[in-house]
Amino acid sequence: MDVTDTWSEVELEPFSALVAAGLADAVLTAHVFNAQLDPANPATLSAPTVTGLLRERIGFGGPILSDDLQMGAIRDAYGYEEAVALAIEAGIDLLVIANQIVYDAEVAPRTVDLIEGLVRSGRISEARIDESWQRIQRLTLGV
Repeated sequence: MDVTDTWSEVELEPFSALVAAGLADAVLTAHVFNAQLDPANPATLSAPTVTGLLRERIGFGGPILSDDLQMGAIRDAYGYEEAVALAIEAGIDLLVIANQIVYDAEVAPRTVDLIEGLVRSGRISEARIDESWQRIQRLTLGV
């Protein structure tokens, strides 16, 4: 869904207020496209949106979850492997994989292998993975 022409800054106010009050434990992105924030990618795959807007501008420090990376719009436009890479590069900490279109019993181990390959190739740094791990640990263990 393209919200470029209908979105306005005022829509950020509730999220900013929740984050400022410490009432947001985690955030789930959507696959909406907003060229005002990123002219190339939808929110889930957008570093300007996830890292720039949510982390840097609003100040959210908890884990950010993707919407389902197997949804048709993402799968068809990017392919699963590229969507995973872009989501992690954008700053997503937890990848949601609903596995409902065509059931794939190997999607979890295949995704782990994919991420390990992205780290080995240098596309994703180990430090980037560690950042996500630390945010998840703070939420789940309170550390």
